[in-house]
Amino acid sequence: MDQWNILLVTERGKAVWTLALLSPIVAELMSGSSPPLEFFNPFSFVGLLGMYGAGALLVREFTVSWGKGWATIIILGAAYGIIEEGLAVKSFFDPGWEDLEDLNIYGRFWSTNWVWAVWLTIFHSTISISVPILMTGMLYPQFRGTRLLTERQFRLVLVLFVVDIGVFALLFLFNYVPPAAQYLLAMGVVALLFCWAKRVPANLVSARHVDPSWKPWKFYFLGLLMLAGNFFIASSPLMRGFHPLGTIAVLLATSTFVIVMLQHKLGRMNNLPHKASFIGGMLTLWVLFGVLLESAGVVGMSLVAVAAALLIVDLNRFARGKQTFVFFKKNVKRAYVIGG
Repeated sequence: MDQWNILLVTERGKAVWTLALLSPIVAELMSGSSPPLEFFNPFSFVGLLGMYGAGALLVREFTVSWGKGWATIIILGAAYGIIEEGLAVKSFFDPGWEDLEDLNIYGRFWSTNWVWAVWLTIFHSTISISVPILMTGMLYPQFRGTRLLTERQFRLVLVLFVVDIGVFALLFLFNYVPPAAQYLLAMGVVALLFCWAKRVPANLVSARHVDPSWKPWKFYFLGLLMLAGNFFIASSPLMRGFHPLGTIAVLLATSTFVIVMLQHKLGRMNNLPHKASFIGGMLTLWVLFGVLLESAGVVGMSLVAVAAALLIVDLNRFARGKQTFVFFKKNVKRAYVIGG
């Protein structure tokens, strides 16, 4: 029975389902990539849960079992982004992908949408993987450094993830068949990232100081910069006057800057409000997106925007030990080491 405790109402089981659900909710539902009518379609939901949820669980379990830290999460998150966007749905290569707009021309070389590929790799590493793992670590600090899944459960999640990716790959194969060389190269990059993630030092991007040296509000704007800044850099017509390699360099530089600031300003202890503010800064963009999409006729996104706003408020109240309105009813100690 213990082998299947993820199906039971236990703290460990809640942590598993929290991480598995947060990933598709934050990355797909809140962003508007899968609006409510699409997201809650049973077939879509199962597919997204099997890809996003399983992917986030696998990244966390690999990281913990290897005794690694946030550098490994970030690298494996990048590998996840390539698996989803490159190998499964093939948006890295498909010039007709509906979300590309002019990125099917700007930055396209060797049958690959390079600006889009770099942007989406950063996006998935951050939003689909790192943020859900960070939030789950905040909510369930008692499981820091310990695996959430038994070995049998881990193998099951891995199989579900591989099957899900395979199904998506076959479905989107009917829309676009990528060149073999580029597709194999993407596989090779995933393998290299996996090996690198296993070997990278555990403390490579760990916090360098005990306590935060910034106020929480500064982390709010850092989170907003992380997401809104990359959206602007990758999609704004103002950037089209630059060579695509310049745009890619700015994307990478912005993301590196955020990581360095977290490393040197967040601190290892007493940082729960700071983490909540950082996440809130990123999710603020989803609130704005929800309002704009609803006004453009995407049904249900205004409700998603309200839910995202409540999530931001409650996460920050939770982090300060205050009574929450909708989410996160349980209070936790405010001081613990970063690592989630």
